[in-house]
Amino acid sequence: MSALLALLVLAGAADADPVLKRLEEAGRALSTMQARFAETKVIVLLEETSEARGTVLLQVPGRFRWNYEAPQESVTLVKDGRFSRYLARAKQVFRGPARGEADLLVGFGPGAAGLGRKYRVTLVGEEAVGEALAWVLDLQPQASSALFSAIRLWVDKTRHFPVQTRLTEPTGDYNTVRFEDVKLNVKLPAGAFDLRLPKDVVEVE
Repeated sequence: MSALLALLVLAGAADADPVLKRLEEAGRALSTMQARFAETKVIVLLEETSEARGTVLLQVPGRFRWNYEAPQESVTLVKDGRFSRYLARAKQVFRGPARGEADLLVGFGPGAAGLGRKYRVTLVGEEAVGEALAWVLDLQPQASSALFSAIRLWVDKTRHFPVQTRLTEPTGDYNTVRFEDVKLNVKLPAGAFDLRLPKDVVEVE
């Protein structure tokens, strides 16, 4: 690495520190979140793009639920270190230990703490996401075993939480999630993290 490039990298890391601090402070104050989301998945090799919409609920610590409404009804639930993925049309539910699912909400709640230790963080600049002006952060995982090769966060400059996330897999495929109508620290519905299934559902471990 040239001396000039090294200086640029160091400058980017330093510039990101105030943003990371605000993100962590907002994360410590977060107890719940409720939002709508729009998700875009791109498979680079096949030049395929798919879109999905729905709602997301988060409760600190460690509980979140993605309710997919379109194009097909499904639920992804993470609770107490386990995930469940229910496909309504197929009447199947897949269960297992939670792993990369939490990265969809990286930067929220406890997930905002220690990002500078887990990732090499660079402040790319500023960009509008909907009506919000956001800082743009690039996160490169420090661990070679990370599920995603890169993460980009758009952090709301006023409320200091991610309004958009992009997760890139080692294959180059990527998933972009934009959060809309975000409500922080509101009371969630009773049983929000209970998964109610039909009697004839097929369990898959």
